[in-house]
Amino acid sequence: MSFSNFKLQVLIRLLLIFACLFGLSYYLFIEVNYIRVFFLGLFALLILLSLFVYINRSNRDTHYFLQAVLNNDFAIKFNSTNKGNSFHELYETFNKVNDKFMESTQSDASQYQYMVTLINQLQIGVLAYDEKDRVHLTNMAFLDLLDHRSILNLDSIKTENEALYDQIKTIKNGENVVLKATINNEVKRLSISASSFRLRNKHYKLISLQDINAELDQNEMEAWQKLIRVLTHEIMNSVAPITSLSSTMKHIVQQGDLEGEKRASLEEGLDAIEARSQGLMNFTEAYRALTRVPLPNIKKVDGPHFFQRISSLFEPTLNGSQITWEMDIPKEQFELLIDPDLMEQVLINLLKNAKEAVNHATGIIIMAFSLSHDRDYSVITITDNGSGIPEDITEKIFIPFYTTKPEGSGIGLSLTKQIIQSHKGEISFNTSQEGTSFTLKF
Repeated sequence: MSFSNFKLQVLIRLLLIFACLFGLSYYLFIEVNYIRVFFLGLFALLILLSLFVYINRSNRDTHYFLQAVLNNDFAIKFNSTNKGNSFHELYETFNKVNDKFMESTQSDASQYQYMVTLINQLQIGVLAYDEKDRVHLTNMAFLDLLDHRSILNLDSIKTENEALYDQIKTIKNGENVVLKATINNEVKRLSISASSFRLRNKHYKLISLQDINAELDQNEMEAWQKLIRVLTHEIMNSVAPITSLSSTMKHIVQQGDLEGEKRASLEEGLDAIEARSQGLMNFTEAYRALTRVPLPNIKKVDGPHFFQRISSLFEPTLNGSQITWEMDIPKEQFELLIDPDLMEQVLINLLKNAKEAVNHATGIIIMAFSLSHDRDYSVITITDNGSGIPEDITEKIFIPFYTTKPEGSGIGLSLTKQIIQSHKGEISFNTSQEGTSFTLKF
């Protein structure tokens, strides 16, 4: 409506100017009258000046309005007093647009404040920064963790702890790492996660930070308690009969009569002590092996050749049984980034367990390899159709020295887990009465 009025005002002035020009031409060339020419020229000049002032005022006010919008200044109000109906309608439109922007800005501010309040309630530290390392958001948990009042850029973190700064800068999208860092003379173990996002053509990285000292200490204590229970059980099983037999044999020796039945009892006791001592020695050797797992020598390995070697090692152990052995690997060439010797030990151990779990007449064992969709990690699964792992021991199978096998050492799966973790991977399993499947991701 204001634009239509503006056009009408301009059109009227142009018509008046045109009429004056027509009159000037008429009185200048047809019916010569210089007095009328003078007044018509003066009138035309005044109308032209009025048109210029009118348009300039509209342009100036429109410029002020647009500048206010660009500077997010929506509090400015346009007053149309003594400026005519057309300016009244124009200014009224400007004020309505300003009100809409003001309402939108207040809504955005309220949502932002709500989000900040919500994030500050989290017990996990949150940090968001842009490509220029400028920090846009931190919550109280993050500031408390670093004992800061505010953080404007990542250099503030670098000054406090360079290792934490480097980890924040290098962590990838979707990655989760644990960092041991000294902050304010206190050693902390921090779980760090990252995600990236794009907003208004700018890239941002969102970091979450959590002190997991308490959780790790609790888990470590539980692990030690489980290990001590197993060690105590194994050692007592060996020491108790040795102590009892030693006491009996000492009594026999003290009697001085080592002939006949007493001599046989003495020899039998010594044999038992030797057997139990050897068992204790074997247990100690197994413990030593568990605590001396070598660091992996990671290198590129030809995938098909590696799996063929595993098959060549495992297949002969199936002779004399009806177990079906299958290996599912990609037909195309691929490489593995592993320590081949350690990973071979892992797979052979899992395949051996699978063989012991299945029926030798109807058993099926399948080893499959695949790559993730983004080819970021490899997946190996070993599946059998045995009776599954009993539910009451599923939480214990990775505990060192825990075993349900009469001749087992109980370190196989524990070693397997250590080796996979040294490859920055993880091991998991699914089990039911229809079988068990172990999955390795690395």
